[in-house]
Amino acid sequence: MRKEFRNLISPEKFESLIDGFKFQNPIERVQISQATNKIVAKDVHARTDVPPFSRSLMDGYAVTASDTYGADEENPARLEIRGELEIGKPPRMEVRQGKSLEIPTGAEIPAGANAVVMVEDTEKDGDHLLVKTSVVPGENVFSAGSDIATGDLIVREGKEITPIEIAKLAACGVDKVMIHGAPTVGVISTGPELVPPGEELGSAEIYDTNTSLLTAGIEEAGGNPVSLGIVNDDADQMTRAINKGLKNCDLIVSSGSTSAGPHDMIYDILEEQGKVLAHGIKIKPGKPTVLGDLNGIPFFGLPGNPSSAYVIFMNFVAPLIRSFGGRVDPENPKLEARLTERTASEGGRTEQKFVGLTRREDELRAYPINKVSGAITLLSQADGYVSIPEGVNYMDSGETVEVTSFSRNPKLPRLLFVGSNCIGLNRLLNLLSFEVRSLSRGSLGGVEAVENSVADVAGIHIWTPDGYNVPFLRERGVENLSILRGYNREQGLIVQSGNPKGISSVEDLVKKEVRLVNRTSGSGTRILFDNFLERAAEELSLDLQKIKRELTGYQVELSTHNAVSAAVKSGKADVGMGIKSVAAGNGLGFVKLQEEEFDFLCRTDVLSNQWGEAFRAKLQSREFTQVLESLPGLHPGDKPGEIIVSN
Repeated sequence: MRKEFRNLISPEKFESLIDGFKFQNPIERVQISQATNKIVAKDVHARTDVPPFSRSLMDGYAVTASDTYGADEENPARLEIRGELEIGKPPRMEVRQGKSLEIPTGAEIPAGANAVVMVEDTEKDGDHLLVKTSVVPGENVFSAGSDIATGDLIVREGKEITPIEIAKLAACGVDKVMIHGAPTVGVISTGPELVPPGEELGSAEIYDTNTSLLTAGIEEAGGNPVSLGIVNDDADQMTRAINKGLKNCDLIVSSGSTSAGPHDMIYDILEEQGKVLAHGIKIKPGKPTVLGDLNGIPFFGLPGNPSSAYVIFMNFVAPLIRSFGGRVDPENPKLEARLTERTASEGGRTEQKFVGLTRREDELRAYPINKVSGAITLLSQADGYVSIPEGVNYMDSGETVEVTSFSRNPKLPRLLFVGSNCIGLNRLLNLLSFEVRSLSRGSLGGVEAVENSVADVAGIHIWTPDGYNVPFLRERGVENLSILRGYNREQGLIVQSGNPKGISSVEDLVKKEVRLVNRTSGSGTRILFDNFLERAAEELSLDLQKIKRELTGYQVELSTHNAVSAAVKSGKADVGMGIKSVAAGNGLGFVKLQEEEFDFLCRTDVLSNQWGEAFRAKLQSREFTQVLESLPGLHPGDKPGEIIVSN
């Protein structure tokens, strides 16, 4: 029987329910060698000055600065050398007017001295020193307490202890510190289709992503994760997993089985075990979220889609784990950025839009990552998310937005590639020694991204009757863009191994009963396939639109060559348009139709910066040529890296 969601509550109301949970965090005193990444439970103050005495920063001579005033190469100051000081031993002599003491780096400054003149600015003359430059009081001296003074606050309560804090504690002579204990968090994944990573997948099974994802998130938030296993859609199994978690966990998180379907059971079990505080939030993604109270232990039932689960985790679960662990400062920063394109929302609930970040002219720009919520690469390609409030239908291009970063230290790409995907491009990017990111949006999507200064480079292979890429760009009439010559690849029909249907041309797709799988509109491969289909219609004297309506699978669109290959290999389709390298890599047959040019559309200014120059050099390298020669159906182009169009 299908259940209905209870009244959806606002994110603010959900947060207020979470605030009702309290946790008695254990505090312990540990050696600083065991304190890294722990949270300080009590302010730590310096017990001593750092440095505890004034020290020399240079090898040279301890002097009274006024004795050197006016000294230069032509008129050096003449001082008597009274002796030599040693590191680690208190000075037994003092410096008086007209005197000096030789001093090594790190030795204590003697009484009477207030500066050190470097040895290279001096010359010995028997028992006297010729000083060839003037020094001022404090020059080349690390004064006592100038780094840390006795009583200074050196590590604040709630601070995560890093190696830098360990060094400060050690410098002040602190050997032990009070820290918060980490809350233990139980993790449950639900679904009969889930298989632990490392095991063999059966038919209609997928790997359990959420356990690994949530475990890592819990560790990052300062918790101690404990896996309670994968549970089928079975109430008894779930009850046993929850009871196991209640024995030693401070918090339990599950993913999946939270919606209102006939097999979704979390809601019912929580009602039996404790109390359901909420079932459904006015937020997207993450609407089917459940919050339960199991005798004071919070239970979060998260959605099954990894990206949805992670957004809810970051918004609500991670802050609770951090507070349970004594962390007082937020884990992830809020970054101000300018939106690159109009971004719509349903308007009826708060919506979290995943975005990537790129820097343009010292300004952060946020570009939407448009993928379904079940795609794990939605997380890997995004740097964070933008919250669109309830009641707001869209945010406009150019609008300033606040991005919640997925990382405390986001690594932004030096070059952003948006466009057609290819194994050759992926191998090329792997050869680069700096941070890059590549998003697959098809050739036309890449052109738009580069035109709008969202992307730096787009891989394109756009066929026109007058040739590849160049005629299309010239007809489009855009400025400040260039095309770099790339490489060639064989396009054709991917067929099942042995080609049991005997397909040799696009005309065969019309004449024979075959199941096709197509590519998405806007991709270069789709443009080419539609052209071949148009030629076939003319050759067979048939109506093109009628062919498109009747050709089984023409409307089934997949976004990558690999997806087409997988559909053919699994038997869901007989044929699909794609490149030879993918067909060969999957042990499938291939019917070559055309050699195409895979080139790179760039913003012209990119070609003159160090990252663009490095990319172009690698494109022209012998190393990349050898990579292409090792891949079936990919061939080095004529003069790779040559600028063939510059507007």
